[in-house]
Amino acid sequence: MNGEDLFKRIVSGEDTSILGSVARSSLGFLSKGYEKVVTMRNKKFDTGASVTSVGIPVISVGNITAGGTGKTPMVRFICDVLGQKGYHPTVLSRGYRAKDNSESIVISKHGNILVEPEESGDEAWLLAKVLPTASVIIGRNRSISAQMAIDELGADCLVMDDGFQHRSLHRDMDIVLIDASNPFGYEHVLPRGLLREPLEGLKRANSIVLTKVDQVDPGTVAVIKKRLSTMLPHVPIYETIHKPNRIYTLDEWAQGMDGHTIGYGQEHSIMAVSGIGNPQSFTKTLESCGYQVVHTMGFGDHHDFSNDDVVDIWKEAFAHKAEAIMITEKDAVKLSQLHTIEDLNIPIIVLSIGIEFLSGKHEFIENLVI
Repeated sequence: MNGEDLFKRIVSGEDTSILGSVARSSLGFLSKGYEKVVTMRNKKFDTGASVTSVGIPVISVGNITAGGTGKTPMVRFICDVLGQKGYHPTVLSRGYRAKDNSESIVISKHGNILVEPEESGDEAWLLAKVLPTASVIIGRNRSISAQMAIDELGADCLVMDDGFQHRSLHRDMDIVLIDASNPFGYEHVLPRGLLREPLEGLKRANSIVLTKVDQVDPGTVAVIKKRLSTMLPHVPIYETIHKPNRIYTLDEWAQGMDGHTIGYGQEHSIMAVSGIGNPQSFTKTLESCGYQVVHTMGFGDHHDFSNDDVVDIWKEAFAHKAEAIMITEKDAVKLSQLHTIEDLNIPIIVLSIGIEFLSGKHEFIENLVI
């Protein structure tokens, strides 16, 4: 069990040991300090202090909990919509796990990738790869990145990836994604829970998008929506699922080939390998497509895969008699850079996932501030 899994067992209450209880008490004390700082910070931004406007529409895609909620597929969806409408969007990413994000760096210009993955971080590079006409910039200071997008790339609208808590750049629309399988971060702010800020912050949202609603029962979805509607009576709530789009071998994915329809490789027993916030969610997605998943091997979110990891992956695949390994696109960014991956005598298959609205898609698109 990795550190991230242990942390979630503790904060979720799954660990009922004495040590688990002591850890929750200690983390609760730290949470009070964190919550106080975040609340003071939000009050400052609520007054408009230290907020920069850049003169073109800014759409923020974010969440209120730590971990994966589907921001990358949503950013891709929005950029595709904007491109179809004739706009030239630029994505502003912090560049998490980039080599250096202290200054703003252009990762791609109108679909042309300019740097290697280690320069940009996995998520920003993946966005650069899958957006055929949009541009991507990384940098801690989103206001500087925004001005660079306008001056150097001719952007006429901006999409801020993971921007809900990055409030120094004025945004015209805040879209908040909530994972239906863990919507409220165990009801505590970090580090006692997974909330990045108190739930009160959701009142800044213009739209709420529930993701992965197919991975919980309909009654749970109804309870989540009722709670959100009570908190945010005038904010639209949309239901979405993560829908698999295409299947690739790792070589096909790296070379930008067309790949295969869903179902390719279904004759194999699969080991699911992922370095994402919710590995079990990836497994459920594979199983919903008809794949036989014999084992799930989860690493920490944004895991930097090493040659030793490749050896461990092979050992686990052998032990569970897996005939193929399925990975996410985010993990393909890093694994495709390792020469040792070529030595695995087992197919590596990449699953591309998009976001699909169960209802309200047209309304969501019409409400985009552009």
